[in-house]
Order: sequence, then structure tokens, then C-alpha cells
Amino acid sequence: MQVARSMSIEQSTQQGTPQPKVAPLEVAGDREARKRATNDDDPQPIKVSTRKDPVPLTRKDSVPLTRSALMRRFNQSFPPFYSQFVSSEVQAQNLRLAYALYQTRKAVVQMQDECRKTVVCLAYRNRPSLLSDLFGVFTAFNLSVHGIHLYGQIYSPHLVFIRTIVSRDGHSLSSQTKLSLERAIHECLASVFRVHETLALEFDLKAGLKDTQVSFYFDPVFHLPTLLVDVDNQPGVFYRVMTALAQEDLTVVNLNLMLRRKQTRFIFYLLGPDSTPTMPEFLGQKLALSIQQRLQGDPV
Repeated sequence: MQVARSMSIEQSTQQGTPQPKVAPLEVAGDREARKRATNDDDPQPIKVSTRKDPVPLTRKDSVPLTRSALMRRFNQSFPPFYSQFVSSEVQAQNLRLAYALYQTRKAVVQMQDECRKTVVCLAYRNRPSLLSDLFGVFTAFNLSVHGIHLYGQIYSPHLVFIRTIVSRDGHSLSSQTKLSLERAIHECLASVFRVHETLALEFDLKAGLKDTQVSFYFDPVFHLPTLLVDVDNQPGVFYRVMTALAQEDLTVVNLNLMLRRKQTRFIFYLLGPDSTPTMPEFLGQKLALSIQQRLQGDPV
């Protein structure tokens, strides 16, 4: 428009007298333009956003999704029991963590204190070594574990959301410890912090755990391959169990933990070969035997 306006100004300055055929067309055009501008009910142009960064779903220039519709779409990647048995509050929290993971493109670690304990929330892409890395860091920081809630997707993008309740010496973690713990988790997941080498100097990982029992079954309610692990409570037992599963290349998508005075029971819900929610019976029994031998210190 600026170019057309400048050309018009240049033509008017170059010729003092307008040409007969041009002047009436200009007046008629101006009259029609004024008429359209006067009679147009909505003269505002359509606004088209050119932003490339992620924006909220409630923007005026996009089609909004209701919270329930967005939640249903997000929950489709989880096992069927997720929508039925997991509270709506936890589902909403996992959705927020997933969005934070999408924005940062790196593991999301959040911590808050509850009743003299600290809740550590982690959102990341699931993989067999994830639990071994996470509980290796907890063990290196000499933290006591009081509870675990794990929710993993069985379809792409295979995200996992872990909520662990920890303490140190019966108290919640200090602000400095939280910062150090968060940094250590990020560095361990990035293979910068060699936590396994550090723990190998402190624990005899080849020593067997007494009274260890591992069994396999296919859960009829959750419809997933399941490992039941019973072990005696010893220093580093969480790390030992998680490492045994990682060595078998098993991906955990749900976890129940039962803490007793002298023994701990783990119930792992797994993905089978090729990240599928199925596993042949013979393969499950073979994995259970192999994990039990690893935990008892027997050669595999």
C-alpha cells in the first residue's frame, strides 16, 4: 500500500493537470470504497496467528478442548485400569507434568513436603533403567522410602509418572538437599552421574538377599504381565530389586509397594517383548527365575 501511495503521489507531482479519463475513475473508486466501508457490518480483518510456540488450548483463535475431552485423550495411552482406579486429582497432576515435560524436553522433577516427609515427583520417558537410576540416587543420598506410586503409558510416547515419598533421618529434606537431589537425578538420567559405580563401592551387590521369592502371573484385573517380589528389608534393597529388573530389560508401567517390618513386597506390572502388554507364560516364568537368582546372588 505504501508503494501504491508513493506512486500516486509521484504521478500527481509530475503532472499538474490530471488526465480526463483517469480522474473520473479515481473519484468513482473512492466513492465505492467509502460506500463499502459505511455499509460493512464487520470491517475488522480476520486475525491469523503466526505463533509457532505451544499455546494454551483456551486461546480465542483456536478450537478449545474441554478438560474432560483433553483428559480422555491423554488417558488413552495408559492401561484401561488407569481411568477407573486412579483418582481424578492424580490424573490432572500427571497431565500437568506431561505438559511441563513437553515444554522443557527434559525430565521434570518436583518436590514438596508433606507430614515431615518429602514427595518427589518425576515425569520422563519410560525405559528399563529408569527405576534403577532413580533409586540408585535415593540410595546414594541415604533416603528412606515410605511409598511409591508409578503410572506408565503402554502406548506411545511411553511416558511414566513416579511419585515417591522419602525422608532422611525421619525428617523431610532440607532446601539444599532438595536442590542437590534434583541435580543428581538429572545428571544420572543423562549418564553424567555414575551412581552405579558409586554404590558398587559401598554395597556388595553380589551378596545375596535372604528369603527372596519371585513369581510371575498374568493379572486378570489389570490385564498385564506381573512380577511379585518378596525380599527382606536390608540397606539398598530398593536399588537391588530395581537393578535386577533393569538387567532383564523389563519396563515397569505400574507398581504397588507393601512395606512391612521385616519384609517388603513389590508388585510390578510390566510390558512384554517389543513394549507390548502381553508376555508368554514360559517367558514370564523364566524371567522370574532369573531375577530371583540375581537377588539371591546365584550366577545367572
